Amino acid sequence: MIELGIPPLILQQALQLVALHFNYTVLHTNTIASKLYNFRCKFRCINTHPQHTIANRIAKAHSTLMISSTYPGPHSVPRSVTLAKPKNKGKSDTTFLKPIVNAEWLRQIRLKYPHSPLPPSGNVSSRQHVHFLLHHLSLCNNLYKLPPYLTMCAHRNPMSLLRLRSQSCQSIPPHMFNIVDNQRDAYDSRVCLYYPSGVTGSEIHLILECPATSHVALDLIQLLTTLLYDT
Repeated sequence: MIELGIPPLILQQALQLVALHFNYTVLHTNTIASKLYNFRCKFRCINTHPQHTIANRIAKAHSTLMISSTYPGPHSVPRSVTLAKPKNKGKSDTTFLKPIVNAEWLRQIRLKYPHSPLPPSGNVSSRQHVHFLLHHLSLCNNLYKLPPYLTMCAHRNPMSLLRLRSQSCQSIPPHMFNIVDNQRDAYDSRVCLYYPSGVTGSEIHLILECPATSHVALDLIQLLTTLLYDT
């Protein structure tokens, strides 16, 4: 997803886990979750815990982002995070971590295409490789920045079509009941109000399939298709 400024899933998860560690060790140290987490971190190396536990995953995330030297304590933060208002510290810390994710992301790309940062060469092997061939110098700065072919039409931004939530994908069920006494409608019962046959009103249905609403996105879909094809 380098073309769209979206880091690989492993780096996205590492960013979120390191940010969670910052919350538990700096921002919300008096909560029960924080105290339990810090207790587990203290004895993580002594006791044998499964690899999927939150303490082990957060420790691995620090190694992934090359900031394991400060773990299990909080990572070093700049003055902008220290001086931020309490309600903004978490967001400021995430903003600070993004360049670290960007550096690791770029390192992984350079391992895959070893000719960088010189102009890469070789036979094109993927769409990611094409993007890297075209923008190898600008990639040294900020991989989160979208390429010009997706941002040149400021009055009609086709990127909005790509921001679909995971509830349209049944393999990632976000509507599972997490509180026993709090009954909510099942996902399949949330039907489209405009479609006569009672189809689930997911984003995919409303944007691409429903005759009452799909026409709204047709021009943006055509614009996005044209821009991607020309690139």
